[in-house]
Amino acid sequence: MSICIWNANLLSLQVNTQIILTVKIITLVDNRTQSTNLETEHGLSLYIETDDNQKILYDTGQSDLFMRNAQKLGVDLGEIDMVVISHGHYDHIGGLVTFLKINKTAKVYMNASIFDYEYFSLKKGVKKMNGFSPELMDYRERFILLDKNTNSDNLWFITHIPHTYNTPKGNAILYRQKNGIEELDDFSHELILGVDTAQGLCIFTGCGHNGVLNIVTTVQSVIQRKQIHCLYGGFHLIDGKDYVKIETTDELTDIAHELTVLLPAAKFYTGHCTGEKAIDLLSQKMRGKLEVFYVGKEVII
Repeated sequence: MSICIWNANLLSLQVNTQIILTVKIITLVDNRTQSTNLETEHGLSLYIETDDNQKILYDTGQSDLFMRNAQKLGVDLGEIDMVVISHGHYDHIGGLVTFLKINKTAKVYMNASIFDYEYFSLKKGVKKMNGFSPELMDYRERFILLDKNTNSDNLWFITHIPHTYNTPKGNAILYRQKNGIEELDDFSHELILGVDTAQGLCIFTGCGHNGVLNIVTTVQSVIQRKQIHCLYGGFHLIDGKDYVKIETTDELTDIAHELTVLLPAAKFYTGHCTGEKAIDLLSQKMRGKLEVFYVGKEVII
């Protein structure tokens, strides 16, 4: 398999150097919606448009649902300039083959380690593959795999996320395998997107498997000259399951406190893999700083 891996020091994206004043985000796929006309699935896909005319698709959900919802929401996927895939799970990369068939030009930016393993979950001893389709390899010339934290003008791609805080407990059922060896997934295949705006950084977390607090502190360490203006994506703080431990009320309270201390001026948007219990508690503790996104929600930041 031959896929281009870009060294961050050599990366040069063709993007406009104009300062971004606003970012429009439309949720195409999520677990929730407030419209009877739009469909849902367990997954995430966001349409991101900047006022300097960059059009980005961040994740593709698990099916072609992102495409059907995009049509209803007036989003032209043929105009997408680039795709950013947050990690290798089916609910974020599953619709990518569909996209590549309808958009013939956009490049796909991913973490360089994303194809190193197959991914699966293990629930009560039952193994279920939850990674990418082998059909994606037919489109490998469209991929740009990043092996280092990378900046080009007003876009940032964070490939390495050190752990200062605990990672989500829901990760305990998520595994990877290679050459017959199975092990817990360390989520080194996650890729965090940052959009640099006049107000500050807008950071997209995907599922946040490395931990939302670790993502925040990593961004603050890597991009020291800019403050985080908004945090958008899943936090992987799942609801109670009988096959995996979840965060306690005290632990969720601590996360809410740390987020507001680390990012006192930021706005937070979450959904997808952030469960109802976590959303309710975080919303209470963060006092109006947290909003829930859903299919069809449009935010201008």
